[in-house]
Order: sequence, then structure tokens, then C-alpha cells
Amino acid sequence: LDARRAEVLANAVRLIQRRIRTHLMRKEFVSLKKASIQTQKFWRARLARKLFEHMRRVAAAITIQKHTRTHSAWKAYLQIYRSSITIQTGLRAMAARKEHRFRRETKATIIIQTRWRQHKAYVAYKLQKRASLILQCSWRGRVARKELRKLKMVCPISDWEVIMHSCVF
Repeated sequence: LDARRAEVLANAVRLIQRRIRTHLMRKEFVSLKKASIQTQKFWRARLARKLFEHMRRVAAAITIQKHTRTHSAWKAYLQIYRSSITIQTGLRAMAARKEHRFRRETKATIIIQTRWRQHKAYVAYKLQKRASLILQCSWRGRVARKELRKLKMVCPISDWEVIMHSCVF
């Protein structure tokens, strides 16, 4: 009976020990599982923070690149704008100089034409005046000769010399 009792006690002890070991092992397993979960949680959080930080830096880099490109494009636009203004100003100045030169040349041409016409009119006037004077002299000479013939016929020679000295042709 003692043997049976010892055997029952031994079985009970083994059962208790097995249950205690199971309980301890389960407790250790649960503890390890919790520690593993905590470690995984820690590393996943760290990885998520790193990923978030990387994504934040990438987004910041994209924003910086966008602003840099915008700034560069704006600078290029302003350069082109200023260049076009400079070119337009140069072209307008060139056109104004050309217009001024044209007006000056036109004015000079008009002055030359006016002076030429004046000269032609003056020469024509001089020719006409000369012709008129020649004609008048010729006519007056003819009239004077006619008058002289009349006087010669009417007056004796001595009177004729007095008349000749007193007459002004």
C-alpha cells in the first residue's frame, strides 16, 4: 500500500511538477512572446519613423526642386523679357533714327528743289529782264532815230548839235 501510495504520490508530484513546469514554461513563453512583440513593435515603429522621415525628406526635396525650377524658370523668363525689351528698344530707336534721317533728307531735298527752282526762276527773270531791256533799248533807239530824222529835217545843223547835247537817251 505504501508502494501504491508512493506511486500515487510520485504520480501526483510528477503531475504537479509537470503542471508547474507547463505553467512556468507558458509564463516564460508568454513573457518571451510579449518581449518579442514589444521588440517587433519597437523596430517597426523605428522603421516607420525612418520611413516617415525619408518620405518627409523626399517631399521636402521635391518641394525644394519645384521651387528651384520655378525660380530658374522665372529668372529665364525675366532674362528673355529684358532681352526682348532691349531688342524692341533698339529696333524702335533704329526706326526713329531712320525716320529722322528720312525727314532730314526730305527736308534737304525740298530745300535743294526750292533753291533750284528759285535759281531757274531768277535766271529766267534775268533773261527776260535782259530781253526786255534789249527790246526797250531797241524800241527807244528806233523811236529816237525816228525823232532824230524828224529833227534833222526840221532843224538846221547848228541847232541839231544843241539838241544832241541837251537830250538824254
